[in-house]
Amino acid sequence: MHLKVVYVTVGTTKFDALINVMTSEEALCALQKHKCQKLVLQHGNSTPVSATNLSQINNKYGIQVEQYKFRPNGEDIKAADVIIGHAGAGTCMDILSNGKPGLIVVNDELMDNHQLELARQLASERYLYYCRVNEVSGKIATLDFDALQPYEPATENMQKFVNALNELMTH
Repeated sequence: MHLKVVYVTVGTTKFDALINVMTSEEALCALQKHKCQKLVLQHGNSTPVSATNLSQINNKYGIQVEQYKFRPNGEDIKAADVIIGHAGAGTCMDILSNGKPGLIVVNDELMDNHQLELARQLASERYLYYCRVNEVSGKIATLDFDALQPYEPATENMQKFVNALNELMTH
């Protein structure tokens, strides 16, 4: 699968580690092998990538990087071939409801982290892949995003998702 446009989102959180790994040599090489032409980074409250680094990425890997803090992301999601994001419930639902393949990244630095349970559940149903931040580059290089199951937003599926979320939040 060619990943011409990759959208990365951290939502409203600060997740510098995800932004940093996505602009690392390992991740950029993996993206380059998948024919990535554009990397869109929604960095939220994370530190943005410097203009110098953006230029170097374009020159070395041929990948144009666009970044922003916040904006409505509907168009970015629709334009993406794959979405890589923090494992928050909102991001997961954005990926699923738009029928996009996704890799969700668990932020281990959060207190009372419910993300791992949600990620495991969605992965067990083969809707999304998940990993920890130190595994992102390897996952980009090896995952078959075409093997994911399409999410059908039928009432039964949505109710399963809501029930799983409610169960996670009560623990």
